[in-house]
Amino acid sequence: MNEDIGRIRAEQPLPEKIPPPTPLGYSLPVLLQLRQIDLTKELLRALPAVFGGKLPPPFPPEPRPQTAEQRIRDEQETNNVLDALRQMGFSA
Repeated sequence: MNEDIGRIRAEQPLPEKIPPPTPLGYSLPVLLQLRQIDLTKELLRALPAVFGGKLPPPFPPEPRPQTAEQRIRDEQETNNVLDALRQMGFSA
């Protein structure tokens, strides 16, 4: 979760066999519980449509944990896409 360590790790290439580190307090059971919550929300959203109602808008998904490295890699990827769009003449 440290920004400095995340920035250093984001500059290195991704390892192929080592799984990315998970943030403190988030384990596989917690991530599975978050997925179960998302599926339950989707089921609750679909129930009115089953009984003839209109399908309501989707619920926002539960936030997922993200390490500093993942966040910085996402920022770099976003900046690369925006730069490519600017070079093609699109304003973002």
